[in-house]
Amino acid sequence: MKRISRRDFLKGATLSGAGLVAAACTAAPAPAPAAPAPAAKAEPTKAPAAEPTKAPAPAQAVQIDVWTGWTEAAAKNIEQILDGYNKSQNKIIAKHVVVPENMTQKLLAGVSAGSPPSTAVVFGAGIAYQLAAQKAILALDEVGKPDQVATLKKWMAPPIWDLGVYKGKYYFASMWNQCYAMFVNTKMCKEKGVDPNKPPATWDEMADTWDKLTTYDAQGNINVLGGDYTGVAQSIARFVGQLVSEDGTKITANHPNNIKALEWQAARWKKVGVKKLQDFYASLQGRGERSAGNDPFLSSLRATLITGPWQFDTIKRYKPAGFEFTVWPFPYPAGEAKKGMYTYGDGWIIPKGGKEPGAAWEIISSMTGATGDRDVYTGLFMVWQCVNGPVSAQMADWPKFKTEVIGQCPGYQEIFLKDLFNSDYYLYPAKIPTSASYSSLLGAEWEKARVGQKTPKEALDYVTEQAQKELDNWLAQQG
Repeated sequence: MKRISRRDFLKGATLSGAGLVAAACTAAPAPAPAAPAPAAKAEPTKAPAAEPTKAPAPAQAVQIDVWTGWTEAAAKNIEQILDGYNKSQNKIIAKHVVVPENMTQKLLAGVSAGSPPSTAVVFGAGIAYQLAAQKAILALDEVGKPDQVATLKKWMAPPIWDLGVYKGKYYFASMWNQCYAMFVNTKMCKEKGVDPNKPPATWDEMADTWDKLTTYDAQGNINVLGGDYTGVAQSIARFVGQLVSEDGTKITANHPNNIKALEWQAARWKKVGVKKLQDFYASLQGRGERSAGNDPFLSSLRATLITGPWQFDTIKRYKPAGFEFTVWPFPYPAGEAKKGMYTYGDGWIIPKGGKEPGAAWEIISSMTGATGDRDVYTGLFMVWQCVNGPVSAQMADWPKFKTEVIGQCPGYQEIFLKDLFNSDYYLYPAKIPTSASYSSLLGAEWEKARVGQKTPKEALDYVTEQAQKELDNWLAQQG
């Protein structure tokens, strides 16, 4: 569900440094000179030599490896973030180890070999659910002391805490969370008679706005795309759909509201023209929203873009001179009373058998903002400007977060954080051991229906049937 280059897998070695112990001794004084013979006296008693004393040994920092999948420039950001943590205290040194691909498999291999990292940041709670089902990670609420766990839970927004819970235990601590809105090129709006101060209130109004902003060449090909949205999970969330039953035993890909969401996307693509949209996207090959100055939105090839707040960082670094934008809320379907949103988090886990789980807990507690210097946690959102939402709404009151994050990203608090903290319904990755394969199958069949190869119901019925078989087989094998 979200990602950069390939590098050889690095395995970090834990270093240890010996502390020096200093011992100090005081020398015994020389005896006093003898008195004249006629008045002989006993020699004075010598001052006792001082017992050697030892200076206290300096505390020895624990060094632990932190695995993440970020590479290249993103890896440097993570290293800068961890460096800020290391400098904020003297007990723990966090060393970044890049695992550019196959994180789940490499974590399982490390656990099996007895050499996993102390902690890791994984892309999405879905990975944590799978690892927890295979008993490859520790429940965090069993690593932290009761008061520490209570502090973290009180700090986190309830939906963010719930995201980390699998089978009643807490395995995954988000360090930040995805939330969504629509970035809008205000110059294009004005040129097309669209008021940038009046965002659409429903998906149908959004589609009408996109039509007004889309331009075509003489052959009818799309020159500038007014807007489009093909996301699966976030669409399901906006329609208040469901991926799996509450008890985690039944796949619900063909939930009626899921079908409605896919029907809306398929109808939209049919109206604009499937081939026209496919050709337009093909023309953007190599131009992603994280492709620096080639970003289609910054290049004015798209008038709007529904995405997360990480787009602020791209705009800050690469926007061309004179580029103007605003942010609109990502609307909800007409007639839907509940406000649904999807988030999956990028977050912390502690592999089974890793060294120093207590130190791993300390990093997790600090790098979620629950304890420690919250300026350090704020740094996550400065190194990557406004990259995602924090795990607690209370961060909006932290002085540095107010000025250096909220103050730098117009619409971040009013729109993105409102989506994250004030929704009525939260959709997470399916809390099942087969979450990854289910998600992959759902994405593939969703696309087939969107481009007209299947009806939405046919596609989602197929996903339900196949994913249920896989889940049933997995559960049966576990006894």
